[in-house]
Amino acid sequence: MKSITSVGITLKPHATNEFLSVLPHLCQWLSRRKKEIIFRQHDQERVVKLLPKSEGKFDFLTDEKFFKLPDIMISLGGDGTMIGVCRKISPKIPILGINLGRLGFITPYSKNEFFDHLGPIIDGKFKTIKQPLYQVTVLRRGKTIFQQPFFNDAVVAKNEIARMIHLRVESNEEHIYNLAADGLIVSSTMGSTAYSLAAGGPLVHPEVAALILAPICPHSLTYRPLVIPPKSKISLKVLPPYNTVNLTLDGQVVFPIEEHDNILINKKPAKYVSLIENEARSFYETLKEKFVHGRRS
Repeated sequence: MKSITSVGITLKPHATNEFLSVLPHLCQWLSRRKKEIIFRQHDQERVVKLLPKSEGKFDFLTDEKFFKLPDIMISLGGDGTMIGVCRKISPKIPILGINLGRLGFITPYSKNEFFDHLGPIIDGKFKTIKQPLYQVTVLRRGKTIFQQPFFNDAVVAKNEIARMIHLRVESNEEHIYNLAADGLIVSSTMGSTAYSLAAGGPLVHPEVAALILAPICPHSLTYRPLVIPPKSKISLKVLPPYNTVNLTLDGQVVFPIEEHDNILINKKPAKYVSLIENEARSFYETLKEKFVHGRRS
């Protein structure tokens, strides 16, 4: 790992009060060690309000530069904040997730403990786990009209009350099933503890290479979650009768699907994110802490 001279800090949107006990101390700590501190231009107004000039010198960059230039990225927020970073950041930049939210399953450090680990991390003494990004492409009459990556999940779901949708689901051009349900979740293993789990999908260790197909409220008990190879090329088509349908990526990006659109999902070539690991906390310990999983009364 090269010497860390610049640190990017991503802030959870609209959570100004949550930063009061963390951000000033973090910037002071980094400034004392002569690290360049970088924020997004989007966050400039509230950063200026939160941080007096005595906290250090800051640069504010456009998103295009911000997600490419730092030696390390600190995500201050919850899982959603870090997932948003994962979709945009260069794979060369390791991400340190610090949880200021409630659950924080994939953000490995809490706001109460991260300072104990920050020194070695800034000195480049840390391990990362690489996680893939997947890509969604929407074809309309043979032309690409939408293409974006996702980290946790891609969801195709109804947009009307009390109306199910009908989907044709294929993998590598082989028909899997025609699904009648409220929708379908295509989840990475990192996303297995999110919407997929709530819809009845399995808990999957993040080091397992796989994709999960989890139907949402299927109309038949025969439609069960499927775990398939990560390199599968998935095709989804909305079947008649057509109802209003949305495609949602990571719960953050929404795109309306029209009749006859073809939704293609596959692993994004040569694209991954590097997450700084909390070696003091394993996947199973996190399950016990966050979900009270496997505990005896």
